[in-house]
Amino acid sequence: MRRDLARSLRNRLTGVEPAPSGPVIPPLRPMPNDLRVIRVPRPGPEALTVWPETPPAGFLGQLDVGFQAGLAARWSAVTLEDCFFYHRSALSDGQIVEGVWNLIGGEDEYLGGVRLQGKRVLELGPASGWLTVWMEQQGAAVVGFDLGWNLSADLLPLPGRDIAQMAADHLRLVSHIQNAWWYLQRDHSLGARAVYGSIYDLPGDIGRFDVAVFGSILLHLRDPFSALHQTAMHTDEAIVVVEPLRHSGNDVNEPLLRWNVTNGENPNGWWAFSPATIVEMLALLGFGNASITYHQQPYTPEDRADSGPLTMANYTVVARR
Repeated sequence: MRRDLARSLRNRLTGVEPAPSGPVIPPLRPMPNDLRVIRVPRPGPEALTVWPETPPAGFLGQLDVGFQAGLAARWSAVTLEDCFFYHRSALSDGQIVEGVWNLIGGEDEYLGGVRLQGKRVLELGPASGWLTVWMEQQGAAVVGFDLGWNLSADLLPLPGRDIAQMAADHLRLVSHIQNAWWYLQRDHSLGARAVYGSIYDLPGDIGRFDVAVFGSILLHLRDPFSALHQTAMHTDEAIVVVEPLRHSGNDVNEPLLRWNVTNGENPNGWWAFSPATIVEMLALLGFGNASITYHQQPYTPEDRADSGPLTMANYTVVARR
């Protein structure tokens, strides 16, 4: 009874009514079979790398026109062979570059149907940039925020693993993913801008945004609530959070966390959140009008690229002030 009372209180706080029998996940959208998909091998040691380097003082001034031009110039020589595409991406000439995740045709579903026309969007962890491209095509002005310079991702301190080496390897991977972002930025002549730094301490001059997007990155963060808190202070209308669905049944309605979800296989895999966890965090931050949608997306790990994609269930929380 106490549990039901707590759940009822949370529902009034967040505006979300739980599904008593668990989430209903729609079938995967039809996949077109006539696409010109090309595979780009994982970049080798000779691939272009830009980081690390000394950041600007306080990470400030990055949105200045001159600073953005300097970033674009530093990535101006990037080629497809320098890139790691985390998301399948369409090039301006009609070719499709394969990625680990395939969101093409499912972008609106992935982002919970949030309206983007005329909105200023902060995209946290844009990876290789396909959502950046798509959101700008929908009329959004996008700023992508990511790791940069000598900042390392949050890595689990796994026993028997060389943390320094893991950090160096991850920094190299992130650099190649960011190569892809800049390749797409140039290929599509985007107006999107890039800002780098720590997600736990956003640059003070980053400005304000209508919408903030966390596309499956909270699971990779040591302190996800701190990242949400930082972003909420810069967001006026809505925060969109997408995460893999790793809870089932009524567990989706409870604020549950699972820890080290890959059992050390991925040192960057910290958490699995139930949807209710995200809803409650955002409600505490002033975004109490939330909706939850469920969807499936094709996912192809590198070790099974020749076997075809898996289908991964995800959920999207759109929380508004």
